[in-house]
Amino acid sequence: MVHLSSFEAVHYRGTDGLSLSPLTRVNLITGSNGIGKTALLEAIWLFGNRYSPESVWHRDVQRSDRPVIDPIAELSGGTLELQGTENGSKHQLKVTFQSVSHVAQTVDNTGPAQVMGHLEAEIDGEPPAKDERYKHLKSVYPTPPGVVLYDTPLPPEWRRPYVIEGTRWQHETPDEYMQRYSDLVRRGRKQELSNAMGLLSPGLTGVEILTENGRHYMLATTEAGDQRPLKDLGGGIIRPFRLYLSIDAAREGVMLVDEVENGIHYSVFEDIWQRIRDWTNESRVQLVATTHSAECIDVAMEAFADNPEDLSIHKLFENEDTGQIRAVTFSGEALEGARELNWEVR
Repeated sequence: MVHLSSFEAVHYRGTDGLSLSPLTRVNLITGSNGIGKTALLEAIWLFGNRYSPESVWHRDVQRSDRPVIDPIAELSGGTLELQGTENGSKHQLKVTFQSVSHVAQTVDNTGPAQVMGHLEAEIDGEPPAKDERYKHLKSVYPTPPGVVLYDTPLPPEWRRPYVIEGTRWQHETPDEYMQRYSDLVRRGRKQELSNAMGLLSPGLTGVEILTENGRHYMLATTEAGDQRPLKDLGGGIIRPFRLYLSIDAAREGVMLVDEVENGIHYSVFEDIWQRIRDWTNESRVQLVATTHSAECIDVAMEAFADNPEDLSIHKLFENEDTGQIRAVTFSGEALEGARELNWEVR
C-alpha cells in the first residue's frame, strides 16, 4: 500500500515552496479561485509517477490536447522539482527539458519550425543512467503531431498507483475509463458498481460497454431493460460512476480528485461522502481532493466525525508579505475543534 505523508511542490507553476503536512487518509484542499489547488494535485500526481517522466506530457497536466514540444516550459520555466515522503521514505523528482536541434520546417516547407530535445530526470539525486530501474528508458523526442515516448513501457513493479480524476471530459467516457471498467469486471466487482449506481439513481441496474462501428460506448441499463448512453444521465450519475472506477483503479494507492463536488447536487453530498468513505476504506485508497463547496466540507467532516484523525482539510492562502502560496492544515483534534467552534476552514 502506498501512503503519502507529506509533499512539497518546490518548483511547479505558481506553487513554488507550497507544502502539505500531514497528509492523512482523506484530504480536502480548499482556498480561493486561482490559488493553486489544481496545480497542487497535478504536482502530486507527477511525483507519484516519477518513474515515468513522460507523464509531464499528460493532457491533464498540460491542460491541453495540442502537442507540446517543451513540457517543462509550461510547468516551471526551468526545472520541475517535487519532493515528498512516501511510505516513510523521502523522495525527490527533478525534470528538465534539453533542446537538441531545430528543424527549420517540414519536408514540404509548409509547417512551422520544430524543436527536438529530450527530458533529463533525476530521482533522489541520481540520473536515470545510474539506476537499474532506468536501463530500459531512452531519450524522448517530440515530433508532430504528438510525442514519441520510450520504446519500452515501464516495468509493472515500478508503476505507482496514483490516479488523477480531473474535471474535464465530464460528459464523455475516455478509453481509460473503459479500461478501468473492464478491469473492475474482471476482478468480479461489477455487482458492487451496479449496487452503487442503483442507490444513487433508483431504477438503474448496471452499466455495459457497447461497440458500434469500431467505437465504444458506455450504456446504463434500467430495470425495464432500457439502455441509455451514460453521458445522457448527467453529472449526478457520471461523476460518482467515474469516482468509483477511479478509486478501484487506485486501490492500495493514492486517488487525486479535482473539484470533488463538481456535477453532484448538494442534496446528495451526505450519501456521496458516505460512499467515498466506504469505497476508499475498502480499496485502501488515500484520497486528496480539492473543493470550492462549504457544504462539501461540512458533510465530509460529518462523515468522519467518529474518526477525525482520518480527515485533513488544507486551506491554501497567499502570504501577504511574500506573495507565496502557503497552506494551513486542520486535522485530528484541531479539525474536531474547528468543527465544534464553527471555525471558517474554507
